[in-house]
Amino acid sequence: MTEPVQPTDQRRLRLTSVLPVWVLAVVGAVLVLALTQRNSFAWLLLVFVLCVLVSFVLQLITATKDGLVERISTAASGAFVVVLVTAVVLLVR
Repeated sequence: MTEPVQPTDQRRLRLTSVLPVWVLAVVGAVLVLALTQRNSFAWLLLVFVLCVLVSFVLQLITATKDGLVERISTAASGAFVVVLVTAVVLLVR
């Protein structure tokens, strides 16, 4: 059995495994806005799928099951919000 993870370790895990996914989502959204003229929504979907895959990979790298679902859902939700805001900007543009 593994020992329970302390709250400070949970915060550190959240920062190291969720924050990179959000940064990837922002960078991907900016690139989609700046570089695409056609099929922007397809590229935006690709950015979101990549963010979800990266979040799973980062969780597997941490090898900690405590808080796994919370960290994955937080990372995916943050990426979704970034993609949603970018989609609204694309619709207005």
